[in-house]
Amino acid sequence: MKSLRTKIAAVVIAAAAMIAAPAAASANSYNPVAPGGGQVVAPGGTITVPFTGFAPNEQVTFTLTGENAAGATLAVVKAAVNSTSIVKTASGSGAASVSVTLPANASGTYTLTGVGATSNDPISVTITVSSTAGGGSGLPATGVDSASLMGVWIGGGVLLLGGLAVTVFAVRRQRQDA
Repeated sequence: MKSLRTKIAAVVIAAAAMIAAPAAASANSYNPVAPGGGQVVAPGGTITVPFTGFAPNEQVTFTLTGENAAGATLAVVKAAVNSTSIVKTASGSGAASVSVTLPANASGTYTLTGVGATSNDPISVTITVSSTAGGGSGLPATGVDSASLMGVWIGGGVLLLGGLAVTVFAVRRQRQDA
């Protein structure tokens, strides 16, 4: 009887591990976008882009270029051309960030480039305009929906049925041997 309890406990622990493993694996799936990677923003949306690697306290010129950049705003500067620029001072650690507000009729892709006055090293980020950015809620779509859990439920059910079958056969064998 003691070994039967041990087998049942092992099946229950294995089933719990199979169900909990996908949740634990997806817990750290968020990857922040670094300069050089792409960012997505909705038309009329605002995004703050961090840059690092400049000389401490260096003057950095940020330039936004792209189709229909005439209505874009970099921090508080508004421009009426296909590119617009702003100069900011990097922090003591060489970091600088710029907020980009795209016009409501923005489309396509934009390139935001930061160039240090003394280091002269350009760093660029691509900003893609998408009307579905953030899933309509202003936040990115993360997490799990009920349709993606179907495999977990089916797998868990099969595992439980298998454990039940092993238990039934073990009980029958013990009764036959007794």
